[in-house]
Amino acid sequence: MTYTEPLLLAFFAVALIGLLRLRPSKGVWLPLIGILALFLLSWPPVDWLLSRPLENRYLKQPFQARPTQAIVVLSSGVTPAKYYRPFAVPDEETYKRCEFAAWLYKNWQALPVLVSGGRSRPGARPLASVMRELLLHADVPDDMIWTEERSQSTHENATYSTEILRRHGVSSIALVVEAQSMPRAEASFRKQGISVVPAPSEFREFGPLSDELVPSWRAIQRNEITLHEFVGLIWYWLRGWV
Repeated sequence: MTYTEPLLLAFFAVALIGLLRLRPSKGVWLPLIGILALFLLSWPPVDWLLSRPLENRYLKQPFQARPTQAIVVLSSGVTPAKYYRPFAVPDEETYKRCEFAAWLYKNWQALPVLVSGGRSRPGARPLASVMRELLLHADVPDDMIWTEERSQSTHENATYSTEILRRHGVSSIALVVEAQSMPRAEASFRKQGISVVPAPSEFREFGPLSDELVPSWRAIQRNEITLHEFVGLIWYWLRGWV
């Protein structure tokens, strides 16, 4: 639990008590609904429940060895270099994905690892080049790392990565992203004719009750990802990309 999370709960309680103490009127219900909606958006049990349709199809178990020809890792985000820090920094999701891919390489099969991600903005380094460095630090040999540096979306991850995979004669991959993001990523590669073995790098799991029963910014962040994935699936289906 962070310092701000108890404060967030206290603010919700004060706002709710204040609204309930007002005289009953039509004007009270609108802010009351807003307060309750904001509470639910930041309440961890709700974010866990909303993520179930995305994650439930994947089993929480040690990765099972199945025939594949390469490991593919999709980028999430990277903070660009700054004047005072002249190097890019991968976000938590990108770091965990690359660490898991490196673990698969060393402990499962020494397969080529394809990292996929273009520039987050003009002039910035491609995300894939930052991911390559993470894999090198994790002792994956340079000649076993392939990079796709053009993509700006999951659809482009799949499209441009497939071009590289086919040049190398690869038609079956272990795909590394979080379980929450896996359905859209997996469907995008299958649409390109690639056989996919899902290799989720992270699941939404329940933690201590002191963390799970108190509203938090993490729940809001996870709900943002869930909404992004549901909207993305609908949009990709409408475009014929999955």
